[in-house]
Amino acid sequence: MATRFKVNPALRRGFETARAGERPMTKAGTMSKIFLLLALVTAAAGGTWFFLAANPQFLVPALIGGVVLGLILALIITFKPRTAPVLSPVYAIVEGVAVGAISLMFESMYPGLVGKAVLATFVVSFAMWFVYSTGMIKVTQRFRSAVTAAILSILVLYAVNLLLALFGVDLPFMTGSSPLAIGIQFVIVIVASLSLVMDFDFISQQVQARAPKSMEWVAAFGLIVTIIWLYIELLDLLYRLAARD
Repeated sequence: MATRFKVNPALRRGFETARAGERPMTKAGTMSKIFLLLALVTAAAGGTWFFLAANPQFLVPALIGGVVLGLILALIITFKPRTAPVLSPVYAIVEGVAVGAISLMFESMYPGLVGKAVLATFVVSFAMWFVYSTGMIKVTQRFRSAVTAAILSILVLYAVNLLLALFGVDLPFMTGSSPLAIGIQFVIVIVASLSLVMDFDFISQQVQARAPKSMEWVAAFGLIVTIIWLYIELLDLLYRLAARD
């Protein structure tokens, strides 16, 4: 999934200042767009869940289609940020389809797993906002470099695992519910959580720099990417833990 291999595209952008007569980015405006995108993801995921529950033959096509199209949209928004106001809502709907499909798949194996993952995602997201807003975690250049390096390492790890899987080879520490596999998955969840802190800091820094109003969509898109990634990783972690019982 596009959200599984995540380096926030918004964080790559420098600080722009709104031109004369142009409204600047605000926290309130960014929050409204974040909630809008979250609502679209949730609605699309819920609708997909109920549709696929009645038509399970479409589960794999919906999952693959959502992942591929979501990745394409994410790349477009990343390299052409001006498209964010139009494509971010589309991305949220497409990713909602993928999230709904994968959630139904996990729920069919372990009923109640999705509810726990959703709750955990909100708890972790709030906790990361709290530790950032209270200054418990300072986003320094060293912090950014460390988290970015960890994300890139995860990307390489998943890419190697996927490549080997095409040849029928599995990395034992990437599959199953062994203590090592669970430990690695837990570390990935921690990295995804810390990525949220960088998103919060990016929003704060851009607001202080009086970035153009359009950056609200870019920042909201970046945060939604992280939240979906965190949810998927938490779902995977809970699945591995449930498989041990």
